Formats: sequence, C-alpha cells, structure tokens
Amino acid sequence: MKDVPADGDRLEALARAYDGDVARRHRGSLEWRRELLDDWSRRLTPRVRILELGAGTGQASAHLAAAGFELLALDLSPGNVDKCRQRGLAAVVADMGRLEDIDDPLFHPPYDAAFAINSLIHFPKAQLDGALGSIAAALGPGAPLLFTLWGGESSEGIWEDDWCDPPRFFSFFDDDEAGQLEFTAFDTVGFRILDNSDSEGLHSLVFELRAS
Repeated sequence: MKDVPADGDRLEALARAYDGDVARRHRGSLEWRRELLDDWSRRLTPRVRILELGAGTGQASAHLAAAGFELLALDLSPGNVDKCRQRGLAAVVADMGRLEDIDDPLFHPPYDAAFAINSLIHFPKAQLDGALGSIAAALGPGAPLLFTLWGGESSEGIWEDDWCDPPRFFSFFDDDEAGQLEFTAFDTVGFRILDNSDSEGLHSLVFELRAS
C-alpha cells in the first residue's frame, strides 16, 4: 500500500470511487451484516432515531427502518446518497469525520444511536479517534455506537489492486492492535472478532461503544 494521502485527496478519491461503483453495490445484500445489526438493534429502545455513518446504497438503513426505527443515512458519495433516497430513506452527503460541518435540515442531532459498517476503515489510524469524537458530538449522552473495522493484518494506505477507480484508502488492524484501541469520547462496551474471513484473509472486528 502507498503512503497516507492528504485529506482532500483521500476524500475526493473515495467519493469518486464509490460513485463509480454504485450500481454494483446497489444490487448487493446485507449478508453477515444482517445478523450483526439485528443483534445490536434488538437491544435498542423501539423507534429510536439512528444515524448510519457511511450508508453506501442504503441496505442496512432500509433494513432497520423496516423494523420501525427512524434512520438518517450519511455517506460521502453523492451517488450512494441518491440510491438511499431511491429506497425512501432520508439521506445526506457528509464527511464522517466532520459531522459538525453538515448544513442540511434533515440532520438534527442529538441522535439516540449510530452505526458504521466498514466505513471508518477509510480514515488514517491517527484520525480514527478524532472522527469518533465528531460522531459522539452528534449523539446523546450514553448513546450506543456499533462499528466495524477490517482485521487480519496491520497496514494503511491506498490499495493499489482495488477494483474501484480511483483506488481507495484503507486502514487495516491486526486483532491485538484493535483490541487495545481506546476512544476519548466513548467507553468500550464490547469488542469481538467475527468469523467471516474474505478471500484476502481479512475478517471483521466489531466494536460496541457508548458515548461518554
């Protein structure tokens, strides 16, 4: 992997990459994410307001909306946000690390809960805690946050063999490294490793946090 790019270049490349991949992703399914979200959401108060961070084309938000929750889907890619809206979801284009910059009437914090499935993997490791601080500011006290990272190796940089164009930036964590992460604005409630290895030998690292 190449070195960490400047923030503007990283974000612009990510938005273009996901805009170019939107049709394929829109046809996808939740797969292992369904069980993960169902386990988490059944422990929430019914009908609470949930923020999805990095919503992609909206499968996860649509799944939870069908279960009676109120969702706002956020994504960096305008193409992804358009697909979320086609599913009938409230959706806004946003940088997950700067929620305070959102200027849209659909975004009205504080939210009761939030989740981010494989979206925080696009932040440099040194910026992860800051991004979580921005997320915490949009949540009420004690609000739960579920998020996943990719584990199995420790690296960060642009994935040169990416099928997306331009190639995306990723941060990967080995299991021990991930288990030692601490977050300024959240208390860690749970951490576990999912048995869902992909063709690259990577698997999901699941964090359940609570806003301090």
